[in-house]
Amino acid sequence: KNPCSLCAKMQRAAHHFDDAVETFMLNLFYEGRIGCFSPVTYLSNTGLYLIRPMLFVPEKQIRYFASRANLPVVASKCPANGNTERENMKQLLHTLEREHKGIKHRIFGAMERGGVDGFKVTGNVPDDE
Repeated sequence: KNPCSLCAKMQRAAHHFDDAVETFMLNLFYEGRIGCFSPVTYLSNTGLYLIRPMLFVPEKQIRYFASRANLPVVASKCPANGNTERENMKQLLHTLEREHKGIKHRIFGAMERGGVDGFKVTGNVPDDE
């Protein structure tokens, strides 16, 4: 019924480093809870595991690679695109990152050290942007 939830389901495995930090902060700001999507999710109805392989890759690196490899990138046709709480959080984090270099990595590290929703310290830390 809600097209936003349909998009979320379709993009479920496409989450990357920035999505994790944004989701964590959205949950904190708007739901008052510490949480995020899990890096690995067991789908009991299918018996499969959903793995988010791009979790340690910043969006900036993904965009760069897609551009260099001439990958076809489809622009979002969502009427709410760019006008969402997620976009607002993305902009806030961008501003905070300019003022406090490395803040997104520190938030992600806190998620790992705190074991938030299956996040664990792995030693894989994305390069600075």
